[in-house]
Amino acid sequence: MRKFSLVEFSVDHPGWIVLLAAIITLAFMTQFTKVKTDTNPKHMLPPTSDVRVWNDEVEEMFQLYEDTIVVGIVNEKGVLNKETLGRIIRITDEILKLKGVAGRDVNSFPTITNVTAEAGVLNIAPLMTEVPQTDEEMERLRRMLFENPLFINRIISEDGKTTAIYVPLEKGANGKEIADRIREITKKEKGEEKYYIAGDPVARDTFGAEMFKLMAIFAPIAGMVMLLVRYLMFKDLFLSITLMMDAMISIVWSMGLLIALGFPIHIMSSMAPVFLMAIATDSIHIFNEFYFRYKEEKDKRRAIIEAMKAVSRPVRNTALATAAAFSSL
Repeated sequence: MRKFSLVEFSVDHPGWIVLLAAIITLAFMTQFTKVKTDTNPKHMLPPTSDVRVWNDEVEEMFQLYEDTIVVGIVNEKGVLNKETLGRIIRITDEILKLKGVAGRDVNSFPTITNVTAEAGVLNIAPLMTEVPQTDEEMERLRRMLFENPLFINRIISEDGKTTAIYVPLEKGANGKEIADRIREITKKEKGEEKYYIAGDPVARDTFGAEMFKLMAIFAPIAGMVMLLVRYLMFKDLFLSITLMMDAMISIVWSMGLLIALGFPIHIMSSMAPVFLMAIATDSIHIFNEFYFRYKEEKDKRRAIIEAMKAVSRPVRNTALATAAAFSSL
């Protein structure tokens, strides 16, 4: 009894193979509507990672907000002057008006509480309700800041040149949108200060907004480069486009399977289409071998079968190794 050969079956029934590939591709494409994204950088670490476990324990112990934006304000001449402090108060007041900001827990010069003990009595009062107008008032503020170790390198740097506004967000708030609003607020202030906006929600929501844009930009660029290279190699536009279809099918199957298995698209996997497009160039080895065989055999069917006998094992093993590497992610 003759042994079944997938290669020979494919050569003899190309229509069925193309139809089957199209059906499988469409089946995987239906999964794209179920796509979920996870742009939290913390989730790129395993749940058992020491860093992530310790971070979760600290957040739970101290009931910390997971989403906090930090606004850094730097003045090389020092932030303890009337102009800079006035700007800090105005910026803080505007931030408190933003929707999605947990205003009761915003920490800044005008909102933070100063706790002191004197003669056995615990005094709790706002750190700064208004901008100090005299040198004595400014010096008093300076003493309150630098005599309290809880403030140093948290609300003010040791050299007095940097302060921060901590902006916790309410659950479900969009960090990128709030960060963009804060940038608009700081741009209105004219002075020597420099403003820096950072924090997990900024990174996470910015990644969420930008990673699909980057995918939409770089995937077509990679595709066009590879199409051009293939055309220069084979001088055949139809063949070059066919090879690109091979890459596109690989991307649809891989991403569709990823989504179907319930995995979210995160920062790294969002670039998988570009990687897969490059990896799919393995098919060049098959066509390159086929061209050599066809020149010798002048028989297309025989040339395909002989080419596959020569390259199927190394190409298959390379693909399996690549699949194993992707699975490990």
